[in-house]
Amino acid sequence: MATRALIGTIETDAAGNQVLTSTYNHYDGYPESLGVALNRHYDEPKAAINISNQGYISFLDPETGAIDAKHKESADEFVLPDDFERAMQVVHDEADGMGANYVYLYDFDAADWIDSRNSTEAMINKFRGSGVADQFRGGIGPDSYEDDSYEDDPDNPLGMPVGENKNKKDMMEENYKEKWNQFITENQAIDNQWTAYVKSLVNDIRLNGAGAYTEYTEDDFQEDFDNYIGDKMGM
Repeated sequence: MATRALIGTIETDAAGNQVLTSTYNHYDGYPESLGVALNRHYDEPKAAINISNQGYISFLDPETGAIDAKHKESADEFVLPDDFERAMQVVHDEADGMGANYVYLYDFDAADWIDSRNSTEAMINKFRGSGVADQFRGGIGPDSYEDDSYEDDPDNPLGMPVGENKNKKDMMEENYKEKWNQFITENQAIDNQWTAYVKSLVNDIRLNGAGAYTEYTEDDFQEDFDNYIGDKMGM
């Protein structure tokens, strides 16, 4: 299957909202190809906005910047939450709906495209502190305690700031709940992976036809799924 990607710019509208405009890229969405093409040929703000409004791209030539598009579609637009981390979750959901392996967002401050693997955590880590994150609340750096004083207390083994100390029972209970939620999340993730794969498969067939899959066996689809998940989880 192709290495898909989301290409996006985030701009402020008249109402003060941060709006994501995104384009779907079908082939060679990895940084060594699409990333090179974007930063070599579409690194100026006007060019970046134009490419994010393209809607659909089959392939973007890294040598010439030429756009090959088998279909004509409108770009997607979404109003993002004010909070940086919540905004990255929405961007991830949009990219996931495309079956995208990578996300490219334009940094207007640095006049540069930044790439990330398509996961919320990866995007938060990659875009935090950049011009992309500066457009949102909480995007400059990780939240810190207002009171940075500490107390030497055997009941405060984590050295939490004064006023934020919790007793051991509460901490153990929260730790249990965290582990239980993690267990539930991991099992849900298995179902979510199949759902994401099927969505990407349907999108691929819708855009490019079913010819590539007509002779697929059950083992072929299983192998295709494993490759898809392996690529999304990181090389």
